[in-house]
This record gives sequence, structure tokens and C-alpha cells, in this order.
Amino acid sequence: MSESAASQRLAFVQNHLQVAACSAKEEPKKKTPVESMTEERVKATFDVREMTYFLDGGEKNTKIREKFMLELERDPTFRMYDMYDVTKDEIRYRTMEKFRTIVHYVSAEPVPIFTMRMQTISMIDPGFWTRFGVHYGLFFGALRGSATSAQFSHWVSKGALALNGMVGCFAMTELGHGSNVAGLETTATFDEAADQFIIHTPTITATKWWIGGAAHSATHCVVFAQLIVRGKRYGTKSFVVQLRDTRTYTLMPGINIGDIGKKMGRDGIDNGWIQFTNVRIPRTNMLMKHTKVSRAGEVKEPPMAQLTYGALIQGR
Repeated sequence: MSESAASQRLAFVQNHLQVAACSAKEEPKKKTPVESMTEERVKATFDVREMTYFLDGGEKNTKIREKFMLELERDPTFRMYDMYDVTKDEIRYRTMEKFRTIVHYVSAEPVPIFTMRMQTISMIDPGFWTRFGVHYGLFFGALRGSATSAQFSHWVSKGALALNGMVGCFAMTELGHGSNVAGLETTATFDEAADQFIIHTPTITATKWWIGGAAHSATHCVVFAQLIVRGKRYGTKSFVVQLRDTRTYTLMPGINIGDIGKKMGRDGIDNGWIQFTNVRIPRTNMLMKHTKVSRAGEVKEPPMAQLTYGALIQGR
């Protein structure tokens, strides 16, 4: 290689290895989501505020929602900025703290206003919204839809509405059958001599599975089970079963419960599984607005068996 060629090649290598000076030009500042939304709203060809009123159903509703947002923003119980830094157990504890905050509004606000409050909460904390809905939408909804007026009054007096000594869950889904209500295996066998139903999990696949609230927080549940009277099956009916002592939270005799564990989301819901081993409940714990079982073991069916599933309409 000639001297000139070697010099040229060395120059190329030196140029290649030379570190370029940092540019003095600053990168443009990235916009925050709020700044981006503000910029887009300015470009709108319509009145954004008027559109908000339209979507909310009127100016009055918008102002109510904004009031809720301000309350939630200032309530430390609903803080969400550290949700990825706390444990599953801490999230569940916070969920029950929120129960204590929100239950006041159940009786203090008209239903349409409270519904708007919960709609706002659902955007901020969907996990709490779902857990709260398990009690009021499914458990309490089952009482309201399937209990006689006397039974409903009884359970309300026990704290079902005010969450006073009673937190509910909804034990329908089973490990082997999912939400196939007609195929559920859990049994409720009538004992005429004792005037009681015996709630029982006959197989592993009959285990109630993925039940929101069962793992830690629920004291009672509405159980979907196959009604058996004098050896005859009458299909799936609903029964109120106590899971835990309301003072000590220890499991009641014959109740076996486990925790499903951490999930990909909504850890505020303590999903669990339940097995019943010959658990006895009073006959009157069967919700009898539609199907009725008398003290003598006489079964009176409704004109439409589907009425039994009324609580599922809203929840599902």
C-alpha cells in the first residue's frame, strides 16, 4: 500500500472515530396529555362545554358530576397515584375503607344521583366499583328480586342495605360449569324433620369459583343450588348462607374458603372459592318470591322458571 493511500485510509478512520460535538439545539418540550387536549379543544368548531352538557344529559348533570370529581380528588381514601406501589392486601384494605365512605350516600342520596356518583367512581377506581356492585348489584339485588317482602325486610333489618354487620357476595359460578346456571352441581336438600336446607358441594367441580368478596370480606352470600325435596330435583334456586361470624370473621361450620390470589387487574376485589360441607340453614333462608317450599315440603313453582334468575339481569 502506497504512503498516500495509507494516509488517506488513516484519515478516514480518524474521521469515523471522531466524536461529534453535541448539538446546542434543545429538543422540543413534550406536551402533557392535558396540554394536548386543551390544544385540540381550541381547534374545535363547536362549543365544547355545550357538547359536554349534551353528553351528560344537561348542564345540571355536568355540574353534579364535577362536584363528585372534586370530592373524590380531595378524598385521600380514593388516592390512585400509588396503586402500582402497594400490595394486593393493601389494595383490598383500601377497598373496604371506601365502602365505609360511600355507604353513607346509599341512603342519603336519591337513586339517580347516587347512580351518577358510582358512574364517576367507576372511571377512577373500577376495582372498587365492581366490589361495591357485587354487594349492591348482585347480593342485595338478589334479595330485592327473589325474596318475599317479609324476607326482604328481614335481611334489610340485619344490615344488608346499610352494610351494618353484613357484607354480601354472589355464589353462582362453579369451577366445572362457569355461569351455566342450569348445570350447577351444588345441592340444597330439604330436611323436613329439621325444617332446614342442607347446602352441599358434592364434587370438586361444584366448588363455587371466582366469587368476588368471598376470599376475605363477605359475611353472607346468595348461593345458587339445585333444590331437592323428597328426592326430586326442582332446578336451580337461590339461598342465603352465612359464611363468617359477623364479629370475629371466623368461618362458619362446614364452610371452606380459599383466595384466588393476585390478578392482572382489579385486586380490590377479593375473589375466592367456596365449598359447603353439609351446611344447614333455616328453610326461610331460601328466597321464595317465586318458588316456595312449605314446612310440609310442598313445592310451588312460578309460571316461569326464568324468574329465579332475575338478579343476573343487571349483574350480567
